[in-house]
Amino acid sequence: MNTKPPAGATKMSKIYLDERGIPQRSVTPVPVDENEHRTAHLQYRCPQLRTVNGGGKERCGTAEWLLPEEEKPFCPRHGKQLEADKSGPSAAQRTIQEALRLHGRSAAPWLAPLAAGVLDAGAHLAEVGALETGAIAPVLTGGAYLVAKRTLTKRALKRGRIERGQKTGRRIAALKVESRRYAWYAGEAGLWLAALAGTDITHLPGVLVAGAGMLRWGFASRLWWQSAEQRRERGDVKVAVPDEAAEATLVEAPDPVRLRAVTTWAALIGCTAGPLAGTELVDFQRLPACEVGASERTQLPNWSAKVVAKVEGSINMRESRPNLLGRIAAAYRCTYADVSFSADESDLSVGWLRVQPDNPLAETRMWTGPAASDWKRGTSIAGRFDDGQQIIYQWWTKTGAAHDLISGCTGSGKSEFVVQLILASLHSNGLVLDWVGDPQGGQSYGALKDAVDWFARDKSEIKLMLLAAVKEMQRRNDELSRNNIKTWFATKAMPLLVITLDEVQSYIDDPDILTLVEMLVGQARKCGIKMRLITQVPAAYNLGGSTYIKEQLKAGQTVIFRAMTDVAGRSAVDGDVPVDPTMLPLVWGKNTCAAGEGTAGLMFLQGVNGRDVYGRSDYTGDKMEKWLVDPNGDPSVCPGVFGPEAQQESGVLWGDRKERAIRLLRQGRSDADILPGGRAVELIEQASATFVDAAGDAPVAPPPVAQSAKDKVLSAVRDLTVERGSAEKKAVVARLDGVVAANTVTSALTDLLASSAILRVTNGVYAVPGVTRSQSPGVPA
Repeated sequence: MNTKPPAGATKMSKIYLDERGIPQRSVTPVPVDENEHRTAHLQYRCPQLRTVNGGGKERCGTAEWLLPEEEKPFCPRHGKQLEADKSGPSAAQRTIQEALRLHGRSAAPWLAPLAAGVLDAGAHLAEVGALETGAIAPVLTGGAYLVAKRTLTKRALKRGRIERGQKTGRRIAALKVESRRYAWYAGEAGLWLAALAGTDITHLPGVLVAGAGMLRWGFASRLWWQSAEQRRERGDVKVAVPDEAAEATLVEAPDPVRLRAVTTWAALIGCTAGPLAGTELVDFQRLPACEVGASERTQLPNWSAKVVAKVEGSINMRESRPNLLGRIAAAYRCTYADVSFSADESDLSVGWLRVQPDNPLAETRMWTGPAASDWKRGTSIAGRFDDGQQIIYQWWTKTGAAHDLISGCTGSGKSEFVVQLILASLHSNGLVLDWVGDPQGGQSYGALKDAVDWFARDKSEIKLMLLAAVKEMQRRNDELSRNNIKTWFATKAMPLLVITLDEVQSYIDDPDILTLVEMLVGQARKCGIKMRLITQVPAAYNLGGSTYIKEQLKAGQTVIFRAMTDVAGRSAVDGDVPVDPTMLPLVWGKNTCAAGEGTAGLMFLQGVNGRDVYGRSDYTGDKMEKWLVDPNGDPSVCPGVFGPEAQQESGVLWGDRKERAIRLLRQGRSDADILPGGRAVELIEQASATFVDAAGDAPVAPPPVAQSAKDKVLSAVRDLTVERGSAEKKAVVARLDGVVAANTVTSALTDLLASSAILRVTNGVYAVPGVTRSQSPGVPA
């Protein structure tokens, strides 16, 4: 049982003073104040009954000491509100006890004449004489002395007036004097009984003896009745309270939510075997709940607390702990989405914990429109984190454009997030210009594909768009250099050019596209060209096998939506970042305002303005036309403009883009773009050949399987090893010239070394294990 005193009590004790100031003893400890008086706290228990071994029922062990006016908490295990103990005397027993308290002591002296009358009647009926009756006087005297001494001693011990085993002292002497006085009264009573037995009450001598005894009884009982009256009136005594006590600050009752949070952490998380051993919770705070549908559902409390090490500075709160959030969610009986833990951004020895079963992010917040952007700083409010802080999206920094790498599984909300960004740039007052490439024809973008400056709907048009971007990059480089401008900044004459490549994994294997993208991510940032690549799995193999592209993009900002596999999750975050996108839930928990609904928009933001906690992007709505036209139907957008000098440099690439788009829509999609290398056309032709083959013709060989960039590099290294005994890097690059970009060759060699597919002979020289130089006559030495 918990022996910690409740708020308003000093300690728990089995011995206490009741309301009359009399010491009492309890079987279990009860709360007392600093003066050892019993406080007004009552013990409240969970009413849940459970079956015990062997049959029978017993109550749940959850109990708390509370004041009657306090709000009664709920049992954390059964969810039932705690109830006060109903043990104690019944109403009839309390009535009898109160009557005895008021009148019992006053009526006690009447027992003496009543007993004398009964004994006198018995003596006359038994014909017992005065001499025999008088023999009981010494017995009554000795017995009264022993009983009185024992009773008074026990009472003094209970009240703490004497110590056990004490033999001498003023109080011991007083006890003996009191005991002798009771013995004297008992001796007088014995002699009176003998006199009554020797006389007859119906005659004058008997009347005189009885009357004398009653007078003596009345005189002796006078002091007893005075003491009884004082005890009865003691309840009306008023105690003068000093002014200092009246002005003292009352101690508030503990918050049951805080108490559960702190004790659960200490028992399950910060304990020796816990996932964050040696820590404790401090600075507990209640957090606001979601107000949506508050009257129609049960709202559980949201709270936050600071996590600190018991030994200051001994724990790095940002270390990767894959099981930490799951253990915390299990300890507080909630879901992963309800828990957020992150290190303090300015002190890694401090962590911040938020547990929000009524998660405010479950409320879908609508995008506020153009007012969400601050184009002087190049930022936009894209959503909010779980602690209420704003998600700040960065368009550019002091050193140039900020690239984006956006990833997430199907249905995670990444397309809606990109739609919000494009809508924001369309209201940039001429500072941002959008080019978008989407091999799916812009299905996810709706009316936006007609609002942006350039929309490329297939691989061939995307290649032309990237080529135009490279030419624009070079033109800008020349112009900035000619004007001695070191740092680009957004203007209407040279706006930020944002190139959005959606589903980039489906076409970046094209050597030309890969080369153009590598050039842009590495060199275009300084002249105001921003690359935004979108894919489901942001691994290097989905970026043309180029780790260079991934590293350049992550130098800007990485937006990570929900991932469905560990491979996708690990590819999206850096090794030292303590976030896991695979743990973002598919649906909201049962205690939220959107219970059972999808969690589209949940995301992590890393890089510029990034944090180690998740947030949710704002929603632009099902229809985006309201952001594109005013109530009169006129366009309301004000995007950047591709200037005359840029148009001249780009030539037909930009100038004929709309005519090419119209022609493409008329012609429809080409079968050659379905699979790499035009293999779809071969498969279609093979289908016809297969039909002929069924009639008996010779079977047609299946189309060759295209190699990845890494496979091509490995094959080149193997061929050079056979021919020359080893493969120099420059020889590999020369052999794959026009097939694989030089930067991709470097990345592939690094990956092949890491997987032990090749060996490094010396710096810049490689070989394939188990492959030796051929000694055939036709092979040059």
